[in-house]
Amino acid sequence: MTSPDSAIPIEEKLTAFARAERLARARSLAKNYVLASASIALIPLPLADLAGIMALQVKLVHGLAKHYEVPFKESIVKSLVASLLSGASSVIGVLGLASFAKIVPVLGTLAGGGGVAVTAVSVTYATGEVFIRHFESGGTLLDFDPDKVRALFKRELKASEATTEVADTSDSTSTKPA
Repeated sequence: MTSPDSAIPIEEKLTAFARAERLARARSLAKNYVLASASIALIPLPLADLAGIMALQVKLVHGLAKHYEVPFKESIVKSLVASLLSGASSVIGVLGLASFAKIVPVLGTLAGGGGVAVTAVSVTYATGEVFIRHFESGGTLLDFDPDKVRALFKRELKASEATTEVADTSDSTSTKPA
């Protein structure tokens, strides 16, 4: 009796392995940008952190485009990311308010920095996932339609926010090892 694995041609196995490896590398790249986005919250100037987050997301898409061998044009990516973020106006509002809170010395800086960090992580994660899926499906920057992926972006944003909240809660209240 043959195993089900032996019925799959070696070429298909190699192709599937290569795709899985490419996806794993893309997610690892995106993870580095997600972590870097949290550090942008340390910028003490109100609203300067927002410019830093936008620049970081453009660099994220640049890295993913390079990884997937997709031609990159910064001006296109800036408008695509801005358009994608415009669909999550409540999150952007929170990000702006958290950044603006840094005007208040000490407490405002701490609270604003925390709010910016959490929101920046969620937004950067969602942006990375949307572009990874688009590039995985063979898409390019020229055929990226923010309106078509807005629902996916919002789902990834909510998933990231829920994960962040669970991590915050479990870090402070859990006594069991993960």
